[in-house]
Amino acid sequence: MTPPIRVLLIMNSIAIGGPVGGAERFGVALARALNRTSVQPLVAALWNWEPSLEASWQRQLADEGIPAIIGPAKDDRKPLRNFAAAVATLARTVPAPVDFIHSQCDFGDVAAVLLRRRLGARGVVRTAHNEREWAKRPWRRILLTDGIYPLIFDAELGVSQKVIDNLDRRPLARLLDRRGIVAHNALDFGRFTQNAHTDLNELRRSLGIPLDAYVVGTVGRLVAQKGYDVLLAAAKMVLAQRSDVHFVIVGSGELADSLQDTANQMGIADHVCFTGARRDVEEILASMNLFVSSSLWEGLPTVILEAMAAHVPVIATRVSGTGELVEEGVTGILVAPGDPAGLAVAILSSMASPESAQAMAARASEFALAHFDIRAVARQHEALYRQLLQVS
Repeated sequence: MTPPIRVLLIMNSIAIGGPVGGAERFGVALARALNRTSVQPLVAALWNWEPSLEASWQRQLADEGIPAIIGPAKDDRKPLRNFAAAVATLARTVPAPVDFIHSQCDFGDVAAVLLRRRLGARGVVRTAHNEREWAKRPWRRILLTDGIYPLIFDAELGVSQKVIDNLDRRPLARLLDRRGIVAHNALDFGRFTQNAHTDLNELRRSLGIPLDAYVVGTVGRLVAQKGYDVLLAAAKMVLAQRSDVHFVIVGSGELADSLQDTANQMGIADHVCFTGARRDVEEILASMNLFVSSSLWEGLPTVILEAMAAHVPVIATRVSGTGELVEEGVTGILVAPGDPAGLAVAILSSMASPESAQAMAARASEFALAHFDIRAVARQHEALYRQLLQVS
């Protein structure tokens, strides 16, 4: 019997439900969905962002037969030294050899290249989860994504067609005729059927939200990319016309304090709930009347898929892969990014037409389940690993 292909999946962290985002949740979901008779996944978290949560996921994965290695504590004061320590930890603790190293994040891409020889990997693969790689360090994108990666990686995947278009238009990729592969983000939809008996009224009470309020919510890291300043500006416009609306922002991040200050300065803090990181996202989504994604750029936002799975009507900005999920007027409403007035109009319009909004939510749920199930995406990855193994 042919032994399973050993694949090391590298991500920033496995603190799912804490400070990390959709790429990490996808990486863990992929590891769990792979067929163990043909692929044996190993999970590597570069950093330990939240020790208790990391340890909990490490135990859970171990119980499912998936080894998980966790690097040192995240230290943003000395990022390069911290990254070097993370790579050294993986080099020392990941059992070699592995067949492939598959990165799910920017720093993981670099780590995969550095660890290839040390771990005896026959190939390296990366998935680009964002339209703008290295958004804060564009020179790294020029040097690494544009200049080095087309030469080094055996396969480059992108979570949306927009991401693939970006990869394929790189001059060196065109010269070498290197084509990216679309491998969509996906969900384990079972997450949204396991909590059918949750008391949503009690959840609202715990968040300080009136039971009869119309809840507009969002989920994501509190960073500039997500456009939450735009959402707050739209919230002020909505509240000027509808005082029964409450906004829920789920997540943590570097802009947490400044966004709360903004809500206070706008005089809308009593109608905006910042929950911080939560592990009960499925239940919180189910308590919403409307989900809003105000992102300025994206890859293929997992959180929109989650809202669709939870049967919540969606309003999203017309950016990158979001257009592959939301069809205007069919599975949701699209607005221009960075336009608070347009976002406010869309929210008020959705509130005024609840039957239409629910019909779009129903179609969106069917669409998401048909096209973005993690099991189908896992089969795609398994086929890719087998193909690469034959040519390596």
